[in-house]
Amino acid sequence: MLYSNENECGGDVVINGAVYRMNELIHQGNDSRVFSAALWQGGRDSAFVNSRFVIKCYTCQRDSAVWRRALREIEAGRMLRKCPYIVRLRGYSVLSENGGEACRVFLLFDRLQCLDDMRLADSRDVWTMGRDICFALEALRKKGLVHGDVKPRNIYYDGGRWLLGDLGSVCVSGEVPEYGSEGYCSPEAMRGEPCDIRSDLYSLGITLYKLVSGGRLPFCPRPCVEMDDVEVCRSIRRRMNGEALPPVPGADDSVNDLLLTLCRFERDKRFKRPCDVIKYIGKRLNRNSDG
Repeated sequence: MLYSNENECGGDVVINGAVYRMNELIHQGNDSRVFSAALWQGGRDSAFVNSRFVIKCYTCQRDSAVWRRALREIEAGRMLRKCPYIVRLRGYSVLSENGGEACRVFLLFDRLQCLDDMRLADSRDVWTMGRDICFALEALRKKGLVHGDVKPRNIYYDGGRWLLGDLGSVCVSGEVPEYGSEGYCSPEAMRGEPCDIRSDLYSLGITLYKLVSGGRLPFCPRPCVEMDDVEVCRSIRRRMNGEALPPVPGADDSVNDLLLTLCRFERDKRFKRPCDVIKYIGKRLNRNSDG
């Protein structure tokens, strides 16, 4: 069923009865790796063609935290498969090793552009992205779920709409997420407290703030890529200590009102539901096509 070498590049895996070859390693996460993948098409001139896929590979012990993360991603993908604003899980495969104590889990997705690797053309693209991700968050809210790790690396573009991916951090609303990215997670998540959809809206707000401000997180005097880790961590601590976020220089009042409401330190002062943000952004897009 599977051929692999030490780093899985060149390995073949069967998913949904079809054979996929894992080619280039394109992302190394904390507990998973993502490979570009090609579909095998049989016939007289059999070859691996159609390289528009990626395979996410978890290597773990059963009953470990990584195993649970992989299962969460599969289950959440099933629950949200009808939402067009969630990256679609096309299939998965589990390979047992070492007598069943260890395993590798392979998840199949379309290959999409990641927001972290893109430069948006104008402010309208920024607000369209924010609206689309709110559609994804509203679908999560209606299922009683929290994403837990909204950030540019987990936002994708499919050519027609923006999608939210990486569901391995999903938890039930009112629980404490096991994962999260320090630069984007909410104060309550940072404190290890129970979270709800307002925690995801905070993370989306920080993502939008960074885009609108030219790559700066709140309290950062320069784009984050030009700062060292100590400086960035200092700016994050200011947020986590409850210091009010500064408005984005040059942004109009309605933009700053949206951003600062999304990113309130006290969650009760944020937007309550993603659908409320969708309405706010929709009015802006309709009023001014240039944002």
